[in-house]
This record gives sequence, C-alpha cells and structure tokens, in this order.
Amino acid sequence: MSAQKRLRVGVIGCGGIAQMMHLPYLASRPDRFEIAALADISPGVLRAMGERYRVSPEARFAKYEDLVAQDLDAVLILSGGDHYPQASAAIQAGRHVFSEKPLCFTLAEADALVEAAAAGGVKLMVGYMKRYDPGYLLAQKRLPAMGPVRYVQMNTLHPAEDDYLAIHNIVRYDDAPAETLAALREADGRRVREAVGDVSAQLRALYPNVFLGSMVHDTNAMRGLFGEPERVLFAELWPVDGDPVSITTLIQYPGECRVAYTWTYLPDLRNYFQEIAILTSTNRLRIQFPSPYLRHFPTPVVFEGMEDGAAFEQRFVVSYEEAFHRELDAFYASIAENTAPLTGAADARGDIRLLQQILAALHPAGLGGEAAG
Repeated sequence: MSAQKRLRVGVIGCGGIAQMMHLPYLASRPDRFEIAALADISPGVLRAMGERYRVSPEARFAKYEDLVAQDLDAVLILSGGDHYPQASAAIQAGRHVFSEKPLCFTLAEADALVEAAAAGGVKLMVGYMKRYDPGYLLAQKRLPAMGPVRYVQMNTLHPAEDDYLAIHNIVRYDDAPAETLAALREADGRRVREAVGDVSAQLRALYPNVFLGSMVHDTNAMRGLFGEPERVLFAELWPVDGDPVSITTLIQYPGECRVAYTWTYLPDLRNYFQEIAILTSTNRLRIQFPSPYLRHFPTPVVFEGMEDGAAFEQRFVVSYEEAFHRELDAFYASIAENTAPLTGAADARGDIRLLQQILAALHPAGLGGEAAG
C-alpha cells in the first residue's frame, strides 16, 4: 500500500474511549483516515456520532457484522468487553484490525486470532497506548545503560473515573436493546468461565473488569521493558469479597530481578497515579504516567544517580504528543509499510497468560479453565 493512501476505516463502538480519543484523532488526520462507517448498539449514540463525523445514515449499523461487510481497509474495535467476535469477523472479511484492550478473554481466542491474521495477511494491533508514549520510549532507550536491574516497583492507584470522564462531554443514551445487552453479558460470562474456571463471583467480576480492563496496561508496559517473566511468586487480593479492592503480586524475572506490583482502587481520591520505578545498585529510573483520560498530558521520567559522591536527579518531559494519537500513527504505518505491529495479538496473549497466572496465585486450589494449566 502506498504510504500516502487514505484508509477507509469502520469504527465498532462509539462510547467513551472512542469519543474521547480515537474519533477526534481520526477526524483530525483526513490525509490518513476516512471514517467511512460506524457501529454501536445504542441508536442514540450511533446517530449522534454519525452526525458529528458526517457518516451517512446508510453507513451506520447496529450490528458489527454489517459494518465489517462494507468496503473498508481497516476496522477499529473500541467497544467494551471481549473483542474476539468482532476481531474474528473483521479478519475473515479481510480487514486490518485495531482492537482496544483486551483483545479477548481466553488464550484459545488469542491463538485463533494470531493464526487467522497470519493466514489472512492482515495486521492485527492492540491498543496499548503506553507503549507508544514519548516518556516511556525515552525510559526504554535509557534502560540498557543503567546496568543489571535488581528491583522494579509498579504502583497504580486508580480513582473512580466519573470526574475524569465528565470533562469530555461524552454522549450517552440508555437505549441499547435489553436483549442485546443480555446476550453480550451471557457471552462474556461464558468466556470468563472458559478462561478461569469456576472461581468466586468476586474473581469472575475482577478478571474482565480489573485484570483485563486496567492491569493489562501495566503488565504490557512491564513486558515491553523487561520481556517475559519467569513466574508469579505471590499474589494477594484484599479485602476478600469486599470493595474497593487492592491486588499485590511479586513477579520473578531471570537472575535476581523481582517486580513488586500493586493495583489499588481509591474511588474517593481524584488523583490517578501510576509509576514504574526501575532500580539498579547505583541508579533509579521512574516513569510517571498521567491519567489516560487527560489529553496531551506528558509522562515525566525521573532519573536518579550518583556523580562524584553526590546524588543527583534529572527530570525529563519529552513531549506533549498524545500517546493515543501515536498508537494510531503506528497502526497506519504498519499497514502502509507492511510491518508487524509492535503490540500485536501475540503480545496481547502474553498479558492474558500472565494475568491468569496472577489470578491463579490468589487461590491456586480453586481455579479451573485455562488458568489451571
């Protein structure tokens, strides 16, 4: 494909993340993208977004199956829940696919998508925007010169989202058909059971909503820096059968390196905080991510070291470029240049596998499904 060709894209799911990030960016780059079709289960949202982005009524669909059948170059899957059905249908139709996380719920689904994309000769990319963040990329570049990493501390303090979402004036309608919502819930529940087996109701809820809905970003950022871990040594969830929850896990990397990772929900404190702190014997590198719902907020990187017997600290603000924008630039480039996406389906599979191992470490005697293997 010519690098100058404009991609005709269809968007499945016109809710929060589509309205906040993806649709505005697609519209801002008419040289690269044409929003050619939309799909959403809410008639009101579909109508509003169709009017806002000048998508004709004939190219607005209640069912994703109808959208992928259109004359499109690529499909963006931005809906909630399991994205396997939409991704599979788009690949079978010969469309390149960008999927928001999670790509799917089960390892079997991930394997099927990897195989289908390869067989169909299409690109399949997963939206891990942190991997494209300018601050993260600076830290990744500096990491090899730091020496052997002894310890990594990852902390995510996750507040309630309402105050962050309110600034974006997201269009919502409570008009999705009840039977459609019930079918989606049933399908997601079935795939959760396939993934983790017969676990407690709390873990069944946490797996799609917290593990694959939020923690997946953190594990992917970790794996992008350090590669694949050896095993999960420990995990604890507290309070059990309570709310709000916190999860702490200790992950072993080769040699003496360990990663201590805590994800905790603080609903009443509007102060999102995520930091990856990388420590060697002589220095420390800290990546400090802002809330993903704030556009163009930079990701500061702090480096601490020693020089002539004195401790010093350097703080870098690399760029105000939006990571969500950069990942869609990367999606376009992978198609235009026929290169493998940095965050492809195999990468997403690694996160599903690791998160299932963390969940299994919480109650090792009580898990079935894939997590027991």
